[in-house]
Amino acid sequence: MWRTFVGSAILFTYIVMIWGGMVRSTDSGLACPEWPLCYGDFSLPAEVSAKLEMGHRTVSGLAGIFVLLTFITTWKYFKGLPRITSTLALVFTVSAALTGMKMIKSSAPELKYVSHMLLESFHIYESMLIMGFLLLTVRFAMNYRPEGGVPIWAYAFALATMITGVLVRYTGSGEACGHEWPTCNGAIIPAFTDWKVALQVIHRNLAYVTWLSFLLYLLVSRSRIALFSFVFINVQFVFAVGMVVSGFFLPLVFLDTAMGFFLFSWLTYNLNVGRSHQYEVKPAW
Repeated sequence: MWRTFVGSAILFTYIVMIWGGMVRSTDSGLACPEWPLCYGDFSLPAEVSAKLEMGHRTVSGLAGIFVLLTFITTWKYFKGLPRITSTLALVFTVSAALTGMKMIKSSAPELKYVSHMLLESFHIYESMLIMGFLLLTVRFAMNYRPEGGVPIWAYAFALATMITGVLVRYTGSGEACGHEWPTCNGAIIPAFTDWKVALQVIHRNLAYVTWLSFLLYLLVSRSRIALFSFVFINVQFVFAVGMVVSGFFLPLVFLDTAMGFFLFSWLTYNLNVGRSHQYEVKPAW
């Protein structure tokens, strides 16, 4: 039962994350003017954009239900850290729901003001925190300790790249360097007269450092996790570069989003953090 609930919570949270990227990429965030229902009642939306937005809300609701069930069963069957991480996953699930409501009420998807950009970015960070705490709940509950796991220093560079990537996306900085790579507006080192250009360049350089970090991790560790992590980093790199040079071709935007969140999940689950003792586990069924 617990495995079914936590597995479903992770699956639906991942779907919510990539579905949210589709909503953002198609500018469907305000297609439903009311919250939580699209038009204030149970009538089905007719427009494709409204269906996309309402579908995202529906899947988010299902994810929330499974996070709640994970929280309940984790507290029933486990002790210690799994209880803490499942509680944090639930806290950020509630927080994400409130943030989503605030985004609709304030028309944040229009990205007119810096406050809108920060609110949208924070909403993505909440989803990442939910996913991270769910994965850590599984790790601690199952006493999973990956051999040759991802070192914290490499994870930190990857996380910084993802955080700035979200900011690039939700501040409208994605095209600040034009549709070119590795140059930015025709130069390797562009003029930093626009803060969006600066943010884009910072994000790109963090991505380069992340790539080098995981290459070093692979050469030193030579573990299977290091190999897969480096492969996933490269796949993400290809999607990101392809997205930029193609002028943000929608299928590539989708692949970049899906791979980015998968990469975050993989690295978090295989992060090299240990536990000093076993937890008492009661029979789950």
